[in-house]
Amino acid sequence: MQLVNLVESGDVVIGISGSGNSPNVLNAMTAARSAGAKTVGFTGFEGGKLKRFVDHCIIVPSANMGQIEDYHLMLGHCISQKLRELLSERNEESADIVPF
Repeated sequence: MQLVNLVESGDVVIGISGSGNSPNVLNAMTAARSAGAKTVGFTGFEGGKLKRFVDHCIIVPSANMGQIEDYHLMLGHCISQKLRELLSERNEESADIVPF
């Protein structure tokens, strides 16, 4: 599993599974937690098994896979936008530091 070689304690790992039962996602969340990472699940229906494998689970309460996937995409965009803002703020702050 690729995640095992990359994940470290303190990382945040997001697992996405419409049904909440995708074996590869469940395995990845197990590996992430074992490494000390914080885990978040995006799922649908009633959460499936994924809700028991993560620290925080966002469940789209729908049985319509298209709707579930749309919400997951929206969440991904929101997270990406916030990370861009935080990185931009960090870069602006470090630009004010003048080396001697």
